[in-house]
Amino acid sequence: MTRGRAVDTSAFAAYSIAAALLGRWAMLEGSNLALVWPAAGVAAAWLAVDGWSRWGLVDLALIFVIVAGVDLATGAGAGISFGMAFATVVQTVVFGVLIGRWCPGWWGFGTEPPARADRMRDLGLLLAAALLAAVASAALGPASVVSVSDASWEQIVSWVLGNATGVAAIFPLSLTARHLVRARDPRRETAAVGPVRGGRVEVVALGAVSVVAVWLVFFENTDVPVPFLALTSSVWAGSRFPPVIAHVHALLLAVAVTVATVLDRGPFAVISDPDGRTLALQAYVAMAVVLTLALSVARSEILGLDERLRQQAALVTTIVDTMADGVTVLDGNGRVLLRNPAAEALAEAPKRTTDGDIDAATYGFRHPDGRPVAPEETPMAVARAGGSVDRQDLLLRSATAPGGRMLEVTARLLPDTDPSLVVVVFHDVTAERRERDELASFAGVVAHDLLNPLTVVDGWSEALLEEARAGVPSDLDTQVERLDRIQRAAQRMQHLINDLLAYTTARDRTINPVRVDLAAVAQDVARARIDANRVRDMPEPVIDVPPDLPAVLAEPVLLRQVVDNLIGNAVKYVAPGVQPRIEVRARSHGSDGTPMVEIEVSDNGIGIPAGQHQQVFDSFHRAHQDGYRGTGLGLSIVKRIVERHGGTVAARDNDGAGGTTMSVSFPAAD
Repeated sequence: MTRGRAVDTSAFAAYSIAAALLGRWAMLEGSNLALVWPAAGVAAAWLAVDGWSRWGLVDLALIFVIVAGVDLATGAGAGISFGMAFATVVQTVVFGVLIGRWCPGWWGFGTEPPARADRMRDLGLLLAAALLAAVASAALGPASVVSVSDASWEQIVSWVLGNATGVAAIFPLSLTARHLVRARDPRRETAAVGPVRGGRVEVVALGAVSVVAVWLVFFENTDVPVPFLALTSSVWAGSRFPPVIAHVHALLLAVAVTVATVLDRGPFAVISDPDGRTLALQAYVAMAVVLTLALSVARSEILGLDERLRQQAALVTTIVDTMADGVTVLDGNGRVLLRNPAAEALAEAPKRTTDGDIDAATYGFRHPDGRPVAPEETPMAVARAGGSVDRQDLLLRSATAPGGRMLEVTARLLPDTDPSLVVVVFHDVTAERRERDELASFAGVVAHDLLNPLTVVDGWSEALLEEARAGVPSDLDTQVERLDRIQRAAQRMQHLINDLLAYTTARDRTINPVRVDLAAVAQDVARARIDANRVRDMPEPVIDVPPDLPAVLAEPVLLRQVVDNLIGNAVKYVAPGVQPRIEVRARSHGSDGTPMVEIEVSDNGIGIPAGQHQQVFDSFHRAHQDGYRGTGLGLSIVKRIVERHGGTVAARDNDGAGGTTMSVSFPAAD
């Protein structure tokens, strides 16, 4: 036997002896039944600790010995003593079987803290188990006290009420006390507010009022049957205080009423029949205990529900506040009841008419084509009228978005709300719509640029095929010219496809910046460009790359693509017969506290037409289309890569000389 088990056994044995003595003392002259039988509740609480473990039989044997021993010691006969003890054991077993099946957390919890009775359903099951167990023992208890022929219905009912009330009064109090003592982190009661919160001063007041009420009703009064007045303190205790205080109050009230009745005081003393007096007292005590327990459990359930609602409200508030979409809730008059931070960022506070309605004209809602939205067409107005708006695109112009912000708006009338509430959800789709439009334009340009060389390939290959089928081939020079045109068209298609792949890579490739030697990358690109011109028998470019260029933090493959595009454009866009001269320079500087490296590539080329220094970075924009091949994607690829690294791009004319200087920036490695 462990130390904890020994302590439990000793404590419950002492409680059982005291409870049995109290029950034997609370017997009226002329009656063989006790006014109260708390030993039944103590026995149930005792056996609930280990449940149906190997110690269960030992506990039941001790309960039998204690009840029988106390009865024998207080003058009861052997038959009555053993009958009462056996009836108590039977009641405990039946109660354990029922409560173990209905509320498993209350039976066999061992060293763990038990669950508490804090739900009305659990209280109902507890009372049902106590009543059925008392009924089962009634077949043994009264038969051991009086002969079956002499037993009256008052005695049977008294036995059932007394035993059931003893379990109902003591068992839940035992669970609550054991939970608070054994739990390492006791589950304290939820903080009460409002009408269900009783403080320490009120506890003192409850005790004083209860003492005065019991004294006046049961000790001073002997004629007027007003015991119900004392029940007002039970209502007070159950509805205002935690379960421990309420249960203790019910137990003390039962003890006080029993003491008064034993001393032949109070309203029940006027009942001459001992069995009738016992039944009346037990009915009163049962009512006081059940009333207090019901109010106390209902209070705990309300507090638990309130706490769950608060947690859910806090959870919903947190979710709504952290949403990227704007959420606004309005009442039937258009007043804003809820507005999350995203809604405040996406749209200004709505302006109102003199009638208090939202003024759509000043609010800034417009159709995607720019037409103002009429007041009756606003999502809020449609929803308030019983309709619904699903993912409608609206343009919003306000002080926070003077250029306009495209919002996808959904509005609904919340069901089962009185007054009616409307929820409006804003989703910023400005970038998505812009990207969609750009994608449509992009697809059109790509289709056009691919169609032209494909037409050339199809036309000249068809001409060659027709000559071959006719068996009248053209002269060799004509065939070579046609094949050369087909090859050039195929190469243009290949270049365009390669640039499209590079454009996609620049947008979608994962950025994992590392320290990159900028000088080494630029020198390698310069050598490759010089070798390419030498192979094509074109003027070799002069490319100056200093060896002390600062290192940068970048994705190596994408950085090389940027440098290659800039140097390649500088080599290509020169006047015919002019030797390209390119200078690569870089310097470190601070930008908003972030060290950056600005890379400049200067050339002696044909330059950029006036007004197009920004447009050259747009997709498919070609400043020079005559005599220079290209897809118009090179500089847009550069812009995407640089911006994904947190840098900027720019183009300017060289001061005092021809040509252009292209500049890009990357995070500095040092």
